[in-house]
Amino acid sequence: MSIITVDNHEIELSNENKILFPKSKITKGDLINYYWSIAPIMLTHVREHPIAMQRFPDGITHEGFYQKNKDDYFPRWIDSVAIKRKSDAHAVYYVVCNNSATLVYLANQAVITMHLLLGTVGKLRYPDRLVFDLDPVQVPLSVLVDTAHQIKKLVEKYGLTPFVMTTGSKGLHVTMPLKQKNTFKQVRMFAQKIAREVIEKNPNQVTLEIRKEKRIGKVFIDILRNQPVQHAVAPYSVRPIEGAPVAMPLAWSEIAHLKNFAQTFTIGNVATHLKKHGDAWRNFDSAAAVLKV
Repeated sequence: MSIITVDNHEIELSNENKILFPKSKITKGDLINYYWSIAPIMLTHVREHPIAMQRFPDGITHEGFYQKNKDDYFPRWIDSVAIKRKSDAHAVYYVVCNNSATLVYLANQAVITMHLLLGTVGKLRYPDRLVFDLDPVQVPLSVLVDTAHQIKKLVEKYGLTPFVMTTGSKGLHVTMPLKQKNTFKQVRMFAQKIAREVIEKNPNQVTLEIRKEKRIGKVFIDILRNQPVQHAVAPYSVRPIEGAPVAMPLAWSEIAHLKNFAQTFTIGNVATHLKKHGDAWRNFDSAAAVLKV
């Protein structure tokens, strides 16, 4: 064990040499170091957001689990927010990542992936972003990229500024920053309107079909992220896939040149890309708009 100090908080690290990604020999220590190094940029995109934690204590070849509630043994300095569902009498205390120490602590708990709720502390009923989660099902990457660009053109007509990122898996997220003036229902209805316009123009390539067997050969536009207590993978979060790929914000000009979305950006090369290009979402907050509904 070793003790490190992050943001004036002491964190006792354990099992740093434990391998979480067997084929690529990536350890828990590597995961901790990644989140510590990416924290200054990642925090600008996750701060004040409740998160759902995806943990893999025994590595990605064993079954992981989602955790929403902050454990009693978590340090008091880790922020949290209580969220109560109508169907449940008890509130869930979601962790809120507001500093580097929290990211490091969670990585030490084998939290590989962090998923954001779209509302923020104090404004949980008003999302600060609209997310189109594009999931390609046995289609060429060119179709996926084309779908993303079609959504981009449509939302720009409504005065929104779209940003794009790889999910660290197969797809893309097209995300628009919002000023938290619109309700989740308004945002979801707008997302559905845009998705239907894209499908109307490309019925053989794009779908809103929930059933997986109906999506084959098409890009599924998932708009279900735009609901209270639903979540989307956080920018710069690691995914539980060999090689430790990362959900990577990119410039629109970059996505056409990617050949393998799942492995293009990993914890091993993100720093190099950022040093050369900077954070592609650095203007995300300043581009926030209000939906005209």
